[in-house]
Amino acid sequence: MKVFKFLRYLIETIIIIFFFFIFKIIGLKKSSFMSGKIFSIFGKFFRSQKKIENNLKIAFPNLTNIEIKENISEMWNYYGKVFAEYIFLNDLRKNQKGNIQINGIDILNKLKENNESVIFVSGHFDNFELMAMHIEKSGIDLAAIYRPLNNYFLNPLMEFLRRSHVCNNQIKKGLAGIRDVVEY
Repeated sequence: MKVFKFLRYLIETIIIIFFFFIFKIIGLKKSSFMSGKIFSIFGKFFRSQKKIENNLKIAFPNLTNIEIKENISEMWNYYGKVFAEYIFLNDLRKNQKGNIQINGIDILNKLKENNESVIFVSGHFDNFELMAMHIEKSGIDLAAIYRPLNNYFLNPLMEFLRRSHVCNNQIKKGLAGIRDVVEY
């Protein structure tokens, strides 16, 4: 079993690095579109469709089966786009092309002026990394809590990308992370 996991993680990492390389060549917009389509087609092979459908039925009991299928397809499309954007985090941080729209900047400025301590809560909505990126970029001392990836080959790369381009202070979810949060 350990050999299978090792090979699986190694192959996943090689594929992801290959796609990151291709994405960097073709650019953000084309990569985002292409990756969204790839995830829409192949995502169902990586997660249990039944589990996703059941969770949607619990959360939104009035959805029809067609709406559930549409939501699942849209979810995979968004995950694909977020995946493609990881290699462009530095470009997104610079926001030179105006790809990121910020609502409520006055609230951030007020928090910064008053040096208030706050907790920001987010979720996996569109590119969830960009919120922490902008908050830190705005000059607010920030720490982001994250769950390390299971893939031990890929996790160091993702941690590097997050520390370098999203938020320097990354705290791992778990008991050790709780101590870090309290300390921070």
